[in-house]
Amino acid sequence: MEYFVFKVRGIEAGFIDSYPRNSPTEWKFAEGRSLAKAFPMGGEVSFSDNYPEHRNLYDFQPNLMNGHLVSGKARNVIDALGVTNAEWLPVVVKDHQGTIVGPYYAFLNVLGAEEAIDLERSTYKMDHLEKDQIGRIKKLVLKHGAINPQAKIFRCTMERRLILIREDVHAAFVQAGLTGFKVYRAEGWNGLTL
Repeated sequence: MEYFVFKVRGIEAGFIDSYPRNSPTEWKFAEGRSLAKAFPMGGEVSFSDNYPEHRNLYDFQPNLMNGHLVSGKARNVIDALGVTNAEWLPVVVKDHQGTIVGPYYAFLNVLGAEEAIDLERSTYKMDHLEKDQIGRIKKLVLKHGAINPQAKIFRCTMERRLILIREDVHAAFVQAGLTGFKVYRAEGWNGLTL
C-alpha cells in the first residue's frame, strides 16, 4: 500500500485566517481529539481581509491555521470511502463582503493517530517546544507494519500536524475532481511542499 503526504494548496484562494468565534484554542485542532462538543454551532469563517484579491473557493480551502476546511462535495467523497476517524465541524464560508459563498463546508478533524514514522530510519529534528513531536522532517520513512490496514486518512503520532492518505483515497479524490490539494509520496518525502 502506498501513502501520500496530504497538503492543502490553492491559487488566489480566499484564505481563511481564523476559526469561528468561540472555537476551541487553535492548537487543539492538531491533537486528534474530538472537538465536537466545544465547537460552536452555526460557525462562520470568512475570507481574510489581508488578501482582498483572493477569492477562489476550493474543495479543500486554504487557511492559515493548518486546518482542513472541506466542501460538502469533499465530505461526501470521504464519507463514501468509509473513513471512520473523520469528525466534521460544520461552518459556512463567507467572502470579504460577508456573503455566504460556501454553505456546506466543515473542518475535518482527523481523530487519533498512527505510529507511521520509522524513527530509526527517518531523518528529522524534534520540536523544541513540543518535546514529543517532530518539528522538521528531512527524509520520511514509513513503518508500514505499524499502520492499521483500515487507516485511510490519518495523523502521525510523532507529527500530529502531518496528514497521510492511502493511495485509494488519493485516487478517489482525483476521480471526483476535488480541488485545493497536493500530495507527495510519503516514502522519502523531504518535508518540502513546493
